[in-house]
Amino acid sequence: MEPTIYSRFKELVTAAPERPVIIDERSCVNRGGLDRMIDSLIARFPSFIPARVGVVMDHSVEMTASLLAINKAGAAFVAVEPDYPPERLVSFLTESGVDFVITEEKYASVVSSFTRLIVDQRLFVDPPLHALPDRSHADRAAYILYSSSPSGYPAGVMVGNRQVIAMAERFGKLFSVSEDDVLLQYSACTVNIFIEEVFGTILNGATLAIPSATTRNNPEALIRFADDQYVSIISGFPYLMQELNSLPALPLTLRLVISGGDTLNAASVKHLTEQLPVYNTYGPSVATALSTIYCCNSGRPMPSGSYPIGKECEGVEVLLLDDNLSPVAPGEEGEICIAGNGVADSFTGDHRAEQLSEIAVLDDGTRVARTGDIGVRLPDGNLVYERRKNSEVNILGRRVVTGEVERALVASGEVKECAVLHYTDEKGSAYLVAYVVPASRSFSLSWLKNRVAQYLPSYMIPEFFVLLHHLPVTETGTLNPHELPVVVKDITASAS
Repeated sequence: MEPTIYSRFKELVTAAPERPVIIDERSCVNRGGLDRMIDSLIARFPSFIPARVGVVMDHSVEMTASLLAINKAGAAFVAVEPDYPPERLVSFLTESGVDFVITEEKYASVVSSFTRLIVDQRLFVDPPLHALPDRSHADRAAYILYSSSPSGYPAGVMVGNRQVIAMAERFGKLFSVSEDDVLLQYSACTVNIFIEEVFGTILNGATLAIPSATTRNNPEALIRFADDQYVSIISGFPYLMQELNSLPALPLTLRLVISGGDTLNAASVKHLTEQLPVYNTYGPSVATALSTIYCCNSGRPMPSGSYPIGKECEGVEVLLLDDNLSPVAPGEEGEICIAGNGVADSFTGDHRAEQLSEIAVLDDGTRVARTGDIGVRLPDGNLVYERRKNSEVNILGRRVVTGEVERALVASGEVKECAVLHYTDEKGSAYLVAYVVPASRSFSLSWLKNRVAQYLPSYMIPEFFVLLHHLPVTETGTLNPHELPVVVKDITASAS
């Protein structure tokens, strides 16, 4: 039978049950202990054979055990950060049709409308009696991850066990991951780098080191944690690379860093590349993760100052296609479309039908994931990410559709009409500006921000708001962005 996430982990348990697998700030668990924890969780499941299970927990040993327990039960997990805006969190779980939610007592009220399994720290593990049956299957969905889509509505991307296994194998081979490695779990569970960190580590026999939220948000504390736990590999968004780049000293055991999720500028890793290997990677959620790779140490940045996203990983094919899904000429821009063993199964949620076109079948039968990213292939075969195709932008490594922000602002009742545009500061980081026409004279910006914060995460709320009597339009009645005042961000002021 084809391996699944859990069956591959079980092979490692059988081979060396005493090997450490997860470390957090409270405990360290070995493979055998984690496997017993998995069975103890399944025995408590409110639904005997669930299909989809929500997870709203702090990152910890217990959270990771919950993900593996859901997989062993044959279900797909829908993980959402506890600090997500309540309306957005509930909508993701509702749209996914979860059978129940695994959470902690302190977050139980947030998911009170769902059947809940409360799992607190230091989970009691039942005495080993007999192993519960493994109901996981290679062709079943392993998880559902919500992300912004070209339609402006969040889309639930369904990714199967088969794709995760293939990604973990790529990860292990590319970075020579061994049982001696310790990888830092830094990313939020709502981005696909989280999948790479967790399963790229566990399924390759390495150890996962999970800092607390407080530690993750403090660069100095994060590095102390990495040093104390002998972390050898760190992956994350470019803003994490920038933090590492500015440090006077790196953890002694760190042997490589991996950037992904956004454009990597050479200035952000200049000192890092002088000390250890730095890789730039690319892999949107519709293609699981880790589709292309570029070694910054042996390469060079583009005239823009950013690094290419590199060449295809094993098992992945990247095609540059036009709007008719035909190949573009060499050297021309095209939409980055990904084929191979990472393409997602499908979509779920209320707007599923609008997203199905993102997974297309070409005339020759090739199944491709349309990323919405525009790129170009260099003469040496390396790919360069140019920009988003539609109204999407990367904010702190997360894709944001400006249309979704506009809808949330209008839905508040405070805004008659609006336009949200993005600009780029001197460091190459994007920021949002909202041009709004108030619905009444009693308009309150603070009330508006508080209202949209119930649905939009903080990175989707515009940094600047400009009040207008009306939006400028062209002769055909469409928005004329050239008539809108440009808001320039002072990065020196924001840093002080």
